[in-house]
Amino acid sequence: MDNPTHQKMLAFETDWYPLGGGSSVAIREQFGLSDRDFFGEVDRLIEVAPPEKLTTAELDRMRKVVRRRLWMAR
Repeated sequence: MDNPTHQKMLAFETDWYPLGGGSSVAIREQFGLSDRDFFGEVDRLIEVAPPEKLTTAELDRMRKVVRRRLWMAR
C-alpha cells in the first residue's frame, strides 16, 4: 500500500482495536474524519490490504470492532 495516510489509519486501528477502536476525538484530531468515514475506510482497507502482523484471529477481531463502530456511527 503506497498511501501513507492509509498506512497510518491501519496502524492506528491495529493499535486500538483491542480496546474497541480509537476514540472519536483521536480519530478526528489525527485524520480529520468522522467515525463513519474513518471506520468505513479502514473496513475497505483491511479487505484489500490487511495488516500483515496480525494473525487470522486478530484480523477477525479487528473486523468485528470496525464493523461494530460502523454500525454505531449510522
